[in-house]
Amino acid sequence: MTRRTLLAFLLILGPALIWYLFIRPIPTEVTIYFTRVQDGEATLAPVTRLVLARSVGTRLRGAYEALLAGPSAGERALGLTTEIPAGTRLRGLAVAGEMVVVDLTADVERGGGSSSMLGRVWQIVFTGTQISGVSRVRILIDGEARESMGGEGMPIEEPFTRPPSIPRF
Repeated sequence: MTRRTLLAFLLILGPALIWYLFIRPIPTEVTIYFTRVQDGEATLAPVTRLVLARSVGTRLRGAYEALLAGPSAGERALGLTTEIPAGTRLRGLAVAGEMVVVDLTADVERGGGSSSMLGRVWQIVFTGTQISGVSRVRILIDGEARESMGGEGMPIEEPFTRPPSIPRF
């Protein structure tokens, strides 16, 4: 092989090899949290999803997109639901140290009541904090930090941490 041929070969395969080894998304399991009624109270129910990701940010993005897609037909048949209103979309996501900032569309505020608002907040918090190294979740709505969410006035001005046990609401 001549030097020119070897150089051409490396120029073509080098970037592909770097992408394959260090950049390409790899299938990764994440846990997302839906809701279910148990003993007359609503609680969270963990479900595993496979997402393509490489970094903490892409894992979280995949987890939140799966959460917002809602339970599958099979999961619904098993009694899993979501308190997050249909149509809610992820506008953005940023990881800052141990905190993830999740920016959702205003659809997240629609409908429900106090119990529903608690449920959707806990779904968002537990889904975010299942990633190692993430201990706090900050919720933005349409790009804005707000004091509260929904007509019930669910406080969201401070980042949330995961409680030691799965809440009932």
